[in-house]
Amino acid sequence: MGGAAVCLLTHDPNRRTEDVDLVIHVDQRQITADRLTTQLLTSFPSDFGPVNQFGHIIPAYRLRLPGGKEQLVELEVFDYQSWPQRPQYNLQTASRRTLTINGYPVKTFSPEWILREKILSQYQRQGPKAQTDIRDVERLIIFAVPGTPELDFSHTEELKAALADLLKNWPGMQQALKQKINCPAIFNNWYAPLSSLSE
Repeated sequence: MGGAAVCLLTHDPNRRTEDVDLVIHVDQRQITADRLTTQLLTSFPSDFGPVNQFGHIIPAYRLRLPGGKEQLVELEVFDYQSWPQRPQYNLQTASRRTLTINGYPVKTFSPEWILREKILSQYQRQGPKAQTDIRDVERLIIFAVPGTPELDFSHTEELKAALADLLKNWPGMQQALKQKINCPAIFNNWYAPLSSLSE
């Protein structure tokens, strides 16, 4: 759902990421994110190693590089059952795409879902990660389809605030985002400061 998904959806091999984010559906087998994390580390130690992230142990894939070097790629696993405060992790309501990568089906969230989350996350965090989110917004705009539920910001105050903040800092995105996102409260009242129009 993060940088790896942006890379796959936008066909941009230059979009690098340090980790892979997964959202899984908990079915009758009750395989939660925590259970999957434990299973990967205990059952596949030659493929996954433990990494301490903010006091929690997560699995990291042992990517073998030319010359025998190994790079650990962190795998962050989420599920809606464990994160009920994040309704966007509910796979039964989220729009997804299935891509074929090296002959294998790979499910990813839709460009519209990721665009919404990137607009929100650039607002919630600061520094280099926020800048990466903004570049991802720029990459995803052309792939997003207007009129989807994910791009209806008109009923969520936090999404409105995130969009307003993005446009305040990046007024050049206004026209492209207006074509994709439904948010009259922002777009009907939005104007670019004169200084930004002359830049």
